[in-house]
Amino acid sequence: MSEPLDAFGRAVAALFAITNPLGVLPIFLGITGNLDATGRRRQARRAAATVFAILAVSALAGQWILQAFGISPPAFQAAGGLVIILMALEMLKGHPSPVQHDRSGVDDPADQIVVPFAMPMVAGPGAITTVITLSVTTKTYHLPLMALLASALVSASLWGLLLLASVRSNLISPRAQRILTRFMGLILCAVGFQIGLQGVKAFLL
Repeated sequence: MSEPLDAFGRAVAALFAITNPLGVLPIFLGITGNLDATGRRRQARRAAATVFAILAVSALAGQWILQAFGISPPAFQAAGGLVIILMALEMLKGHPSPVQHDRSGVDDPADQIVVPFAMPMVAGPGAITTVITLSVTTKTYHLPLMALLASALVSASLWGLLLLASVRSNLISPRAQRILTRFMGLILCAVGFQIGLQGVKAFLL
């Protein structure tokens, strides 16, 4: 019983680190700066729902995507671990990956909440890779329940943090954000190595 719980804990930790909900709070406040409290709550709900939809679709379609391209789960697991490690190394420098924080020229807050905030800032390539890796390596009753539950928990945490940030705009200082980003990067680097090495081991055996 403890082994599935440990695996679920690692899945949630990996997703939480790579989506970094605390790190994107200032961006959310900047996007919704001209909205009232009701508008911010609405956009927080939209952001969380969009993130969950992206991750859930990735989890459910992950196996089909790999089969369509003829990629074995261990090979994708090894590649996914490498992607996670590369993003973690960027976070260890104290700032998120440039892929995650690519800003677009869209001015409408409602549009910005979907792109670029929900994707790729939160549910970016690293998070999608992590979810697909979980979906093809851990299944319950032929369903990627662990990936779906981890996605739901992270999305719910994002929603709660965005709602809290709407009330307390000084929830986390810039210095605390940098320290947190480095810490999450360290955790994520370890998770990436573990995922990658497990993939290499499964591929060679």
